[in-house]
Amino acid sequence: MLKMGNGRIPALLLLVLLMTVAGNPLFAQLTKDQNLSRFDERLLHFGFYLGVNAMDYRFSHYENVNQNPVMTDPALAAYSEKFYNGVHSYRAEVYPLNAGFTVGGVVSLRVNDVVDLRCTPGMSLGSKQLKFTDNIAQYINSDVGKPIYPGSTYERYVTTPSAYIDFPVGFRYKGFRSGNLRPYIYGGAAFRRDLESKRISESVVHLKRNGYYAEVAFGLDTYFPFFKFTSEFRFSYGLNNLVKHDANLTDVTPLPIYGYVFKELNSNIFTLIFYFE
Repeated sequence: MLKMGNGRIPALLLLVLLMTVAGNPLFAQLTKDQNLSRFDERLLHFGFYLGVNAMDYRFSHYENVNQNPVMTDPALAAYSEKFYNGVHSYRAEVYPLNAGFTVGGVVSLRVNDVVDLRCTPGMSLGSKQLKFTDNIAQYINSDVGKPIYPGSTYERYVTTPSAYIDFPVGFRYKGFRSGNLRPYIYGGAAFRRDLESKRISESVVHLKRNGYYAEVAFGLDTYFPFFKFTSEFRFSYGLNNLVKHDANLTDVTPLPIYGYVFKELNSNIFTLIFYFE
């Protein structure tokens, strides 16, 4: 059964509210005179963006960790048992959702009057905290419950920081322009490469560095006298399973003992973006 981190819906609503507030405070005066009336006729234009993000996971668990195919190795099963202490059924969730930062550039190619091809390479920094159920958290805490950085502890969760290099590409379908406002919807795909080594969480779960995402977004262009400002809410839906079940007992890297309970682990990213073009 798929499960998403707690707080996802409140965070989503907050981001939508922020976008609405950011895009419309000057609605009345901006619609008096049309700024940058020929801006959208340009074949190619550039810009940059800043944003905030919230990273989440979707989980699918094994009912019993021994159902994981890697546990068919008797040596691995025996080695793992000293960590489980007889507890073979447990769950994890993302708690809480943390705010991250996004920055990048924009290349926009005009296809026709209502469609643009957009490439928005950039970088996203953020983190997720895996919180395990109580019947296994005490064992995780005893095994890896050391300070991540001075003054911090794992407590009942393990932090998985991420530093993504983003390569999104997609098409933007624009609505009718009303004065200096123009709404749009966006659909595309993205490739992300995680530069973070994950060393502080490798005793719990091993994750792949490369992620593939389908993306949808909606936003509002606001035309000022000298530039176009855009506020956008984007949802990135992870397509590939990120979890790795390494099972080599001779490897110097710690085994992901508690990550063996994950059948599938996918990433979701919610981003509120502000473009300047």
